[in-house]
Amino acid sequence: MTSPLSYTRVDSKRRSLSLQILPDGSLVVKAPERLSEKVIEKFIEEHDEWIKSKLSIVSQRPHLKHTFKEGDIFLYLGQEVTLTIGDFAKIEVKNKKLYFPMSLTFRIKKEIEDFYIREARRLITFQTEKYAREMKTSFTDITFSDTRSQWGRCTADNRLQFSWRLIMSPLLTLNYVIIHELAHTTEKNHSRAFWSTVRRFTPSYRQQVKWLKENSGRMSI
Repeated sequence: MTSPLSYTRVDSKRRSLSLQILPDGSLVVKAPERLSEKVIEKFIEEHDEWIKSKLSIVSQRPHLKHTFKEGDIFLYLGQEVTLTIGDFAKIEVKNKKLYFPMSLTFRIKKEIEDFYIREARRLITFQTEKYAREMKTSFTDITFSDTRSQWGRCTADNRLQFSWRLIMSPLLTLNYVIIHELAHTTEKNHSRAFWSTVRRFTPSYRQQVKWLKENSGRMSI
């Protein structure tokens, strides 16, 4: 590249640089604190071919483009649901349909997004508490974000954070992310012991990782 791509920098106490291409094609650089921009830009240039390859894959992934009109398709727990607008009392998903009250159509995008966030908080919290008991571990807090760079996160003091967009993934996939982060409450790295724990509670974890990689571009409102 003759000049570095635009990117978002995320600093942490890590010791190495890493690159990530988000579903929308933007570049995220995870870097050690206080590392110079010159070093980062050189790192990006050295990985030009890798970046181009990933961007090519992202551009070919299917995306759901929403019109917020009758018949629009959304993802909910891994299934495509059809937006159905009518004289309904509340927003709900049932029989592969996303029922939406006609009286709220003037702010339909916000209402649908708020519904997804509420559902994510409810289900992910329930599943996290359930798996924490099964795995005989604990966490200090659980919060939610709209990040696309991390589906889940476990801090050093066992605070968990999840992307609410996981409500769009299949339950097995959502559970994998929960189990992955709960495993970090006792294993702070991706050691053999860590993956052994993950495998014990979700034997199909590789398929779940694959689903996220292939469908992340569709997990949008």
